[in-house]
This record gives sequence, C-alpha cells and structure tokens, in this order.
Amino acid sequence: MTTFLLALLVSCNSDTNRIISKKPNVLLIVADDAGFSDISSYGGEIPTPNIDSLAQTGILFTDFHVAPNCAPTRAAMLSGMDNHLAGLGTMSELITENQKGKPGYEGHLSFNVLSLPEVLSHSGYNTYMAGKWHLGAKTKAMRPHGRGFKRTFAMLAGGASHWSDNTPLIPGKASPYTVNGALIKELPSEFYSSKNYTDSIISFIDADRNDGKPFFAYLAFTAPHNPLHAPQEYIAKYKDKYNNGWEDVAQERLERMKALGIISQNQSAYPYPKWLKKWDDLTEEQQASRAKDLEVYASMFVYMYMCIGRLISYLKSNNLYENTTIVFISDNGASKTTIMDYASLGGEVEEHLKSFDNSIANKGLPNSATDIGPAWAWASNTPFRLTKGYPTEGGMRVPCVIKMPENFNVTPRKASGFAYVSDLMPTILEVTKTDYPPGMDSENKLPMQGLSLLPQIENSNHTLKERSFGFEIYGMTTYRKGKWKINKLPVPYGTNEWQLYNLENDISEQVNLANQHPEKLKELIEEYAIYAKNNGVIVPYKPVGYAKPPKENSY
Repeated sequence: MTTFLLALLVSCNSDTNRIISKKPNVLLIVADDAGFSDISSYGGEIPTPNIDSLAQTGILFTDFHVAPNCAPTRAAMLSGMDNHLAGLGTMSELITENQKGKPGYEGHLSFNVLSLPEVLSHSGYNTYMAGKWHLGAKTKAMRPHGRGFKRTFAMLAGGASHWSDNTPLIPGKASPYTVNGALIKELPSEFYSSKNYTDSIISFIDADRNDGKPFFAYLAFTAPHNPLHAPQEYIAKYKDKYNNGWEDVAQERLERMKALGIISQNQSAYPYPKWLKKWDDLTEEQQASRAKDLEVYASMFVYMYMCIGRLISYLKSNNLYENTTIVFISDNGASKTTIMDYASLGGEVEEHLKSFDNSIANKGLPNSATDIGPAWAWASNTPFRLTKGYPTEGGMRVPCVIKMPENFNVTPRKASGFAYVSDLMPTILEVTKTDYPPGMDSENKLPMQGLSLLPQIENSNHTLKERSFGFEIYGMTTYRKGKWKINKLPVPYGTNEWQLYNLENDISEQVNLANQHPEKLKELIEEYAIYAKNNGVIVPYKPVGYAKPPKENSY
C-alpha cells in the first residue's frame, strides 16, 4: 500500500492564482451502465445535483447515442471512429472463432487509430486518466499510459469489486490495476472506486497546476456497474425507497420526463417484457431483496455525484472551472446482466456465488455481489426498448451533458439533434483548437469519422443534416437515417426479421412499419449493408452474449 500511495499521491501547492491557459481544459466523465432515466435532469428520482447544475449552464442532449456495451463505446469515444475500425468490433471476452484475428476484432484499441489523449498530448496538453480502461491490457503499449495519458490510475478489466478486495466479476479473470502503466499488487485498505478515482484526478491536476499547460482529464467511474457496492451510510438513506417495485418507478419517471420536456407528451414507454416476472408475482422476501438492490444502486449514484462535486469544487477554488469543458455521459444503457451471468463466463458459478454473503443486511457491503437484474434495468431505461447489450434505444441512448468554457457564451438548453459518441473527439479537438492529424507520426492512421457537435452547441438554430448511422454487435444490427430506424434482433427481443420504426412518433420502438413502408425498409437495409462492408463487420457464427434467449421467469 505504501508503494501505491507514493506512486499515486503528489504534494499540493497552495498557490491558487494560476494563470488560466489560453486553451481550455477538458474533463470527460463517464458513468458505467447508467440508464437514461437514472439522472434527475432526465426524469429520475435519484438526486444528481452536480450533473443538474452542469445541465443548467450547458447543453443537455436528449438524442445522444453510444454503443450498447462499454468497450466499443470507449473505443469510439477515444478515437472518433466506428468501434470496428477502432479494434473493438465486439467485447474482447466474446470474440467468436470466425472473428478471431480479423481486422476490427483485435480486442484492444487499435494502433491504426490516433487516440484523443495522444493527439492532445502532442498538442501541449497534460493528459490524465483514472478509472476503467477495458481497451487492452496484454502489453504496456495497449494500456492507457501507452496510448497518450501522462498520469494514470487504471483498472484494466471491465469490472470488479468496488472495494479493496478487487474480487473479479468473472471467476479466474483478474482485474489488474496500474499506476502510470506499471501493475500494482494491491489496493489501499480504505479503497472505494469512486472515491479513489476522483482523488487521483485531483492529485494529477494539482501536480502540474503551475506549469502553464491545459489539461485533459478522463474520469472513468465504474459506478454503477455491478457488483453493486456503496458505503453503508449512503445505502441507509434509501431504505424502503423502492418497496413499490419497478413498474411504479418506471411510470413515475415517464411522467417526470414528459414534464421536463425530455420526451414529448404523445410518446409511450416500452411495455414490461413478458419474459420477466411482475413485482406482484414475487414473494415478500424476493421483493425485499430486489428493493435493497436498487437502494444500493441509487446510493452508488449519489456517492459518485458527490465525488463529481468535489472535483468541481477543486476546479473552482483553483480558478480552473470557467476555462474547462466538462462532458458527462454513460457508456451504455442500464444493465440486465446478473452476477450469475458473469460467473458463468468463468465456469465456476456455484462455488463463486457461495463465496459471497448476499443476505439483505449485507447487500452492497464488502463480500457481497449483487445486481439490479433485467426488471430494474427496464425501469432505469424508461421509456426505451431493452437494455445494455442491445442495439435499441434502451441500450444506446444515454444521458449526455456538456458544459462549455465561459468565453463560448452558450445558451443553456436541451439539444434534440442526433449525436453519437464518436462525435466527442472531433468536438473536443475543435473546442481546444487542436489540429487533426497533428504534427506527429500519423502515417497509416485512419481519419476520424465523427462530426463536431460545436455548431449544435453554439447555435440553437443550427440544423443538423440528416445523419446516417449503423451498428452491429453479437449479430444484432441497427441502422438509422434521420427519424427512421431499422433493427434486426433474435426472438424474444425481436422477430429475427428487419423491423422499421419512426422514432419521431415511436421513441420506444413499438410499432413496426416494415409492411407500411417497404421502400424505406429496403433503402435502409441496403445502406446498412454498405456500412457493414465499409467498417469490416463480421457477424458471429452463432448466438453469443446478449443474443442468447433469456432465462425463464427471470427478474
């Protein structure tokens, strides 16, 4: 622990009169598996004041999309590319035999693309990263310190215990941490993920506070990704908050979303899936257990937003806030994946699960491992169809709030235009006036595909051209063009056939218009085929991951 602290902590400088750099700082904050309606600005009941305050002074996007799983989202975000061209055509843990060794399925952030920290670092920025990486771990060159970050404290895997025990999600699959590229043996005894990631970013910024350089800081929380963990005093605040069940929570959120103008009054929510148990069909003990799970989940949010508040307070007290662009997103929709699902990937389900104390009293505390499950995930993604892992609105449409530097004179508002996570890199480069490619070794590097959102941010009357967007994962596909969208998903999530939706009237993808508009369906199918060819999509040879049928009567 001593070695860890010496490597991580830096001395503070009391001089708070730092001259603000001419170039703006950038703070990119990513929540892990947060649902669209989990944020109070988007209709949630969980208090998220620090995100709300950013939204009140910036832009709140209502049609912002990511990939439906974490690693593909992060690859697109940090490269400005389609995730296939960035090396993460699928999750590295779920690459199939026909995808292994093929371009686009390297399982790490491709060396054929320039990363955002590489470009900003070359342009004079200090670059910092703390939290979840999940973009390659086998070699130092794949890790964040090898991809352009100057100071790092990174969890290389996709998830683990939020406490110091660092118990992995998948039995036998370690969740290593690195400091500046070097593996560390253990975490400090008082470790809790959200706290230590935030502490790290603050210490990194403070270490270079007087060198005159702007900074790019990437704070990649692992909250609220399961296993669900939170400090006891935070969990206690939500006791009995969710005893009425997921249907009531979803309905209340839907009403608030309409009142806030997040969705229009004529929109309806995606119905509760038939393959899930209803709340009233659970026993009292099951209800108590599942209610406790969402109490812990909410507590993780509240603690995370407290940490964001600490970081914002640090920036303000050091005259850095006004000149900092702050971006907050979730990496995908809320997750229906259970602890048992993760355990099954390691082949030691029973032994793994028996090692935890998942009694109601211990849920959320050390030596517990639980999840929100598919029913609460449905409520968290209200009003959208399905969850993390699916190329539907519930898997891909997420909260996004952007606060601009003071000199941009942005009018705070909601932005309803379509945006995708690969747009963040070109947006940040335009805001920071950073050339791409910069004057660095960019030979054989692919150009960015994303589009800068700055025109939409600066001008409320800016009209976006009709955006086209394609995506594939686990053999499930989607393509969007303006208000029109097609999906092809297996039963029971879809019909195994292409379905056509008009999102302008049907945001929850309930009314299949394929028979009414066959020419539009044909047009989008043909354009999807072009997308798939241009981006090297390889469909898995068998159902994998989220494409597999759900367990009967799950909840």
